[in-house]
Formats: sequence, C-alpha cells, structure tokens
Amino acid sequence: MWLLAVLLLGLGLPPRWSASDRCDSLRQVVAQLPRDARDAASELRPRAVQALRQYRQCPGLSATQRMQLYRREASYLHALHRYADVLALVDTFLTRFAHQPDSMLFYQMYRWRGYEYYLLGDLPAAVVAYNQALRYLPAAAIRARVSRLSDLGAIYARIQDYETAYQYYRKAYLLWDQIPEDDSLRLWARVETLHGLASLLVAYPTVGGRSREAGLAEAGRFITEAWQVLSQTSYLSHRLYLHQQMEVGITEAVLAYSSGNPTRALQILNKLFEFLQQLDEPYWRVELLYRRGIAFWHAGRLQEAEQAFLKAIAHAGEALHDDTRRLILTRLAQLYEDQERLDEAERFFRKAIPYTETYLTRLQTTRWATLPTADWYEAYRGLVRVLLRQGRQAEALRWLERSRARNLQAFRRYHAWTRRMPLRQQQRRDSLVHALNQLRTRLSDPGLSADETLALKSREAALELQLRNLLALPPKPPEIPFATLQQHLARLGASALVYFMDSVSGLFLLTADTLRFFPLALTPDSLEHLLRQVSPVFDPAGSGSTRGARHFNLRALHRLFELLVAPALPFLSPDHPLFIVPDGPLFRLPFAALVLDFQRPYAYDHATYLAERHPISILPALGLLLDSLQENVVSLDVSGLGRARFTDDPRLREVLPVVFRHQPLPDLPGVHEELERITRRFARAEHWEDFRATEPRFRQAATQSRVLHLASHVLLHPTSSAFHAIVLSPSPGDDGVLFLHELLRYPLASDLVVLSGCNTAAGEVLPGEGLEGLQYAILAAGARGVVATRWLVEDRSMADLMDRFYGYLAAGLPLDRALQQARLSFLKDAPPELQSPFYWAAPAFFGAPRVLPLTPRSQSLLSPGWILLLLLGVGLGVLLRYRKRRRAHGTSHAF
Repeated sequence: MWLLAVLLLGLGLPPRWSASDRCDSLRQVVAQLPRDARDAASELRPRAVQALRQYRQCPGLSATQRMQLYRREASYLHALHRYADVLALVDTFLTRFAHQPDSMLFYQMYRWRGYEYYLLGDLPAAVVAYNQALRYLPAAAIRARVSRLSDLGAIYARIQDYETAYQYYRKAYLLWDQIPEDDSLRLWARVETLHGLASLLVAYPTVGGRSREAGLAEAGRFITEAWQVLSQTSYLSHRLYLHQQMEVGITEAVLAYSSGNPTRALQILNKLFEFLQQLDEPYWRVELLYRRGIAFWHAGRLQEAEQAFLKAIAHAGEALHDDTRRLILTRLAQLYEDQERLDEAERFFRKAIPYTETYLTRLQTTRWATLPTADWYEAYRGLVRVLLRQGRQAEALRWLERSRARNLQAFRRYHAWTRRMPLRQQQRRDSLVHALNQLRTRLSDPGLSADETLALKSREAALELQLRNLLALPPKPPEIPFATLQQHLARLGASALVYFMDSVSGLFLLTADTLRFFPLALTPDSLEHLLRQVSPVFDPAGSGSTRGARHFNLRALHRLFELLVAPALPFLSPDHPLFIVPDGPLFRLPFAALVLDFQRPYAYDHATYLAERHPISILPALGLLLDSLQENVVSLDVSGLGRARFTDDPRLREVLPVVFRHQPLPDLPGVHEELERITRRFARAEHWEDFRATEPRFRQAATQSRVLHLASHVLLHPTSSAFHAIVLSPSPGDDGVLFLHELLRYPLASDLVVLSGCNTAAGEVLPGEGLEGLQYAILAAGARGVVATRWLVEDRSMADLMDRFYGYLAAGLPLDRALQQARLSFLKDAPPELQSPFYWAAPAFFGAPRVLPLTPRSQSLLSPGWILLLLLGVGLGVLLRYRKRRRAHGTSHAF
C-alpha cells in the first residue's frame, strides 16, 4: 500500500532515482491500480491517469503493454468525466498503432470512442465508432457482439430512428442463443437485450407496425422475462447485478405510468431508491428522480412532481448525458405551464433549449435530421406558448422562427458552401453523394433481410459522417433581425402571415412597420376536422382520388378564411403580395382557395377567393425571404424534362416493384405538348423527352437553367418520404427514379423548379420543418422557388394553368403574381364544371418570389404552318416554271 500512498502524494518519487528505478516504481504502482476505474476511490483517479501516462513512456515496454496502458488510461479518464480527453487519447492510440492492430484492443478503443460520442451528444459519430468496434470483434466473441448490437439500438433510439433501433435489438435478441453456455456473462447479456427491446417498445410502441396496445403488451412480456433471467444471475458482481435491476426496474416503472398505473410506478421507483447507496454511479439518482416526477405527475400529485424534478435538476451535473438534462428541464417547464406559473415555465424552457441546440446541430445535413419528431422541438414550442400567454408576441415570434426549417436551411448552407469548395473537395463530395444515393436506393427495397439492412445502415452512417466532416458547416446561421425582414417587406410592398398551431394557437401579422398578433380559436385537431369537410382530398385516410373530391365545399373554405385570415384582413392592402408561413396541418391547406364570400356551398362562379385579392407565396420559415444564395450564371432560360411512355420499359418494371405499390404506370400522352408549349415561349429553351429525360440530364439542367420544368409521374412511398420520387428514364449507371433523398444532395442553381405532376408537394408534415414533399428537397438543394401540387390534379386543366403561368412569366411578372394571374384567367375562361378549386388551386408557389430575367421568343408575323405552305407554294411555282421552259426549249430544238 505504500506505493499507493506515494501515488496519492503526486508521484513524488525522489529525484535521485534513476530512470530505471522510477519505471520500476511506476510499474508497481500501475500493477496495484484497480482494473476497473469505477472501483477506484475518486481522489485516486487523477493520480492514476498521471501514473499510467508516465509509465507508458518507460523504455522496454512491448507494443501490447503500451496498448493496454492506453486502454486503462481511457477508463480512468472516463471515470473522471473527461470525455473529450478520452476521445483525444483514442485518436492517439489508433494513429500510433495503426500498423500493428490488436483486434480486441482496437475493438475496446473504438467502443470507448463510441461511448464518449454518445455521452457528448454526437450520435452519428457514436454509430460509426460502434460499427468500427464490431468489425474488430473476433467471430467467437458472440456475447460482446450481442452487447454492442444492443448499444447501437440504444443510439438509434435516441436519434429517433426507431425502426433501425428495433432491427438492432432484434438481431441481438436472435444472436443471444449462440453465446456459449460456459460464458459467465451469458445471462447478463440476455437481460441487457430484453431490457433494450422493452425500453424501445415503451418509448415507441408502434414500431414495426404494431398497435400501441400490442407494443406495450409485448414490452411487458420482455420485462417479465428479464426479471426471470435476472433472478438466475446472483453469481454476477454486485455492481453489475444492481445495474441490471436499475435498468429493468426503471423501464417497468415507465411502462406502468404509460399504461395508466402511476401508483405501481411509484412503488417500483421507491424500491429502486434503496439501491442508490450501493451504487457508486450518481447518474442513477438523477434518472430515478426524473421518473418519479413523471409518475407523480401522472398521479395528479403535482407538488410532489415539482419537488422530484427540482431535486433532479439539483443533481443534473451527475446525469449521464445532456439529453437527460434536456428532458428534466422541459418536463418541469411543462408542469409549471399547466399550473399557469408562466415565469417559472419560461425560465426552464429557456434552460432546456441549449441542450436541444446541441443535438440538432450535430444531426444537421444527415438523413436523421430530416426525420425529427416533436420531441426535439418541445422546448421551443413550449417557450412560444408561454410568451404568447404573457403577451410578449415579438419574442414569441423570434423563438418560433429560430426553430423553423433548421434542417432545410442547413442543407441550403451546405449547397452554398459546396459551390465555393476547391475542386478536390467537390470531387470528394460528389463521390460521397453518389455512394449515399446508391445505398439509399437499395435501402428502399422492402425485401431486404435484417442483416442486409443493418449492413447498409452501417455504411450509410459512415458516409454521412464523412460528408458532414468534409463540409464543416457552422453550427447555425446568424439570426435575422425583424427590422431587416420588415425592410424587405417594405421594398416588396408585402405582408407576412405566420401561424402557430398548438394548444395556444395564433396568427402573427408582420408588415413593413408593425407586428400584430391575433389569437386563433383552432387547435391542430379542429383544423384537421375542418379540412376534411372541404374535400376528401384532405382526408389522410382516403385516397383523394374519388369523384367527390372534385367538389370543394365553399362553406368550409369560408369558415377557414374567417378563422385564419379574416382577423388580419383589415391590415392587408388589396393586391399586395402575401407571404404565408404555415404550421402543422396548415401546410396542406390551399390558402389561395380560401373564400371571402359565397352564395351556396358549390356555386363556384359566385365565390370570391383569397387568390383574387393577393398573390401568395408559401414559406417554411420567414428567414427564407432573404435568400443568401449567390446568383448563378445559367445558359438556358427554361429546361424541360418529361416522360410520356412507361408501359414498354422492362428496366423500369424491375425498379418500381421495389418501392412502389402500383404498376404498370399509365402513359402520359400530354407531356409532349406540355413541354413544346412551354419551351416555345422562350428564346433559350430546350426540352428532353422519354429516353432522353434521364438523371444525368436532370443534373446537367439543374445547374444550367433558370427554370426547370419536370413533367412525369411523381410517386409517393407508403412509409418513408425519403423515397418519394420523380420517374425519369433509365441510363447507364442510373435507374431513372429520382428519389427525394437524391434531390436533397444535388445542388440546384435554378430560380424556379416546376413539378407539374400529381401530389408533388405531398408528404409528411415534420415538426419544425414543414411539409416534406419533393418541393422541400428542391428548396433544400438550393432552388429559390418551387411550384408544386397538393393533390391529384386533372391533366388538361393543369396543362392549361401551367401554360398561362409561363405566359405571365414571359410577360415579366414576378413568380407569385404570375401564378395568381394564371389562376384568375383560368377561372374567367373555364366552364362552370371546371371552376371548383380542385382544378386550379392545387399548385402552390413555395419560396421568395422574384422577376425572372427570361427572354421571350420573338414572334413571327406568320405562323409556322403558313410559312410552310408559302415555301411549298414557292417551290411548286419554281418547278412549274422550270418544266415550262424545258418544254419550250425542246420544241425549238426540233425545228
């Protein structure tokens, strides 16, 4: 023990000792250190790090001995919560021993790297590190493999990619049977896997297509089995045994209060509190206090819930990671909000937001960030609700804007940055993007086995991380002052309507000189009910293609106008541009079709629409009003790509069953005429049809054209919006199916992209991001504006409407006004049976409008038909004259 005493004195070895004596003493000190840093006294740990670091500098150590010293130093640094130092140490280790890797030691160091990233909140990096650890794990180490697969399940659950998390847990569950019977930790791994599956199903019971009831019931069965197995593991170390009891017990408590039995949950948690003194892992205290607060809240014991949350916050520094701190702060704020203690609610929502920022920043530009759930945005939206209740509307709008379309704007910054990259970086970026797109297309195959899916997910995570590190984007853009936005609105003579749909709903009206707020008597549920009354196209459970869908109920549209726009109407100057930032279900509402007045529910020719009063633009966030992207030099005014024929393409028949439900696709005979009419209007225009309308051609046109027009089938994937697609034509190396995830990755230089098919703006409404249809991907890729449709359109009326739209663009109108005038002229000329909003309100303009510098084609005095007839006439006259002269010449020669 005297060596440890020397160690605690700061390794104060006598200076007269030789280097060999010093190394001998250090060897003895290191030999007496606890193998597990958690078993060492807290005051010993920093001295242990110093001893290990000094000892590995000693001469004569083998490479294996030095590797082991690195591993042990990592465990002591981790016990000191010096997670960044662990990562630096692991990097040094991997660099130093890259040419002499020891399989198990490299496995252990990559595992350390993954765990530190997990605790620091860099979840994509954690996924990659754990997958690298698995690659170094020997085939015989099945129990360790089971544990790491469970770890990956836990990370994906925090990323909120629950389906992938379930696949990892399920694989661990099935692999467990192969663990040798003589493995002393075999049953421990079983408990770990059962707990992982149960915790996932408690948090997300509908995973794998289950009903909520079925998911919770299955979680209960896993918990019961976990307790049974745990009862057989008394041979485990006391610390491991208590650790498992804590994990399973907490999950059982969460299941109890989630199932409406908070009393049972409190009983379980009270029992677990008895183990705290026996565990030298203080983060359990924080977790138990947080869960006790939730259970008290479910039981209606609000004062006790508050006390439990406050105690958890007092110990928040002991929490395992920032996400736990975020959750505690958010739940306490929500508790105060429910009790109308608004000042306290505001304080804790504000404290929770920085932790949310950490996760959102690290997830940006990955596919995971395009699939957020409301959980990430709870603190923002809670703060907005509280500020509104306090009458602080300007602050509320600032925080609302700060949380909107973060990922979309991150993608736009990413594409702006890629345009300025050095050539070598651009080539690397293009290579990564190509590999990612091919991989995700393969992931769209529902026939993939679980092993194939997880192998592809592992590769996807590695490519995503390489792409993120290549870009090195700033964490977030600078906030735009409202004064700047108002100056822009003044230049345009425009106003902005910004909506917030929640338990407290409202409308912000921002004009050149004022900000007003109007409370709205609507909730997301009541809004959905009203939308379904308009037409079956707004019923999520319906197909939207029934004949009755064509008949829009003007009474419901008028009611929506009264609730959503009428309060602000006195402050809106007629004929001035209107920018609308929807929220939640409002992204599916055709604002242009809102009815100011009407006579009968289906008397369309006697109705007055909002489109008649204002040109309208839809924005995911106010910040998109100020487009920071550089102006692009383009060589074409308009490029058109379209596909009319689908039935005779064997390659397409091979691709479509992978991702889509219906085949074969019907032909679109009107595509040729549509593209001809559009490109005929402009001097610098080209179009490519059928076999020429390929993905490489799309990528070329996307960087060379001011306007890009796409006319083909748009198909919606039944479960994942990342696989929504535009169907083009196959070419060598491409399948001809342009997926949404591919659109997100390719930069677009166009000022406008027009998607003239059906449902091109359809998609899931993502919290904080808006409507994730194809128009979302195109805006994210850098286009300044998109025209897309919200439902299944009627081909002839849509073609007519688009032709009028391009005519007004050629005349020099800005984008929003061109679409407005196209609608109005269509209504003026349409027969009564085509005046329903179904025929003209489906297309919407997304983005900030501008006048496009397009060059109209000069019009000839004679039509092409008359020119052709004239040429034929001239040619015929020349021929007749020539024959007459020949006959005359032949007669004179005979005489």
